[in-house]
Amino acid sequence: KDCKKRFVLSPIKNIKGNAKFVCLAMDCYYKGLSYRDISDQFRQFYGLDLHHETIRRWVLNFSEVMEKYSKTLKPKTSGTWNADETMTLTKKGHFDYEYVWNVMDNQTKFLLASINSGKERNIENAKEVMREAWQQNKEIPQTIITDRLASYQDGISKTFKNWGTQRKVKHISILGRRKEINNNAIENLNGQQKEFHKVRRGVNEVQNYADGFKVFHNFVRKGVKDNLTPAERCGIGIKGNRWEAMLINSLKVPNATGGQKMAKSPAD
Repeated sequence: KDCKKRFVLSPIKNIKGNAKFVCLAMDCYYKGLSYRDISDQFRQFYGLDLHHETIRRWVLNFSEVMEKYSKTLKPKTSGTWNADETMTLTKKGHFDYEYVWNVMDNQTKFLLASINSGKERNIENAKEVMREAWQQNKEIPQTIITDRLASYQDGISKTFKNWGTQRKVKHISILGRRKEINNNAIENLNGQQKEFHKVRRGVNEVQNYADGFKVFHNFVRKGVKDNLTPAERCGIGIKGNRWEAMLINSLKVPNATGGQKMAKSPAD
């Protein structure tokens, strides 16, 4: 084919390229390359003249699409959550930051929610991220571990109606890195997110990138010790190319609900 002509691979419509190129662009981006670097790689290795803004639109649009699909999958989690918020550098001004709230399963490291709250860290923000994690997990947790930010106490209580004799969730509020009970895992995740944004000197679409990073963390990046993704630890199997399987499934069955899903790459 003449690579300078427009071509598509069903079911992806109206884009220059095909599913594998979209997924390669997303993989390179979330592993640290800039849009201009990715554009240069396509030009050198595939003879494709793709503008960096085209790649940027791919990443933003399909990050959101895949994250919406991932919410239909039910992970088998431990019942203990870690929650924390981190500051994300934006390009809206010199040293301008916004907050991203993360909730992660303690054992599988599956990221249940990642929500941008702008510059606020209030009770409503805590409630929103807890509701989002609950929606993804499909079950109320037994324990939630947080730092001592006051918003968590009321946010957790109001979300799960956790008061009086009707307490369903044990909330453990800690300070610093302790040996027995700590927030180390999610603080490590926050560090990875900070580094991701730092090398890009900030981002504008904070929620879109939080969505994409969540998909990358849960379904693509494997752990060093067990060579498993958090999704695999949760019983969500993906065959073939992990990015491509998530993309194709998200476009074909965006309203799939309930139970464990087995994603298959179209190459299988």
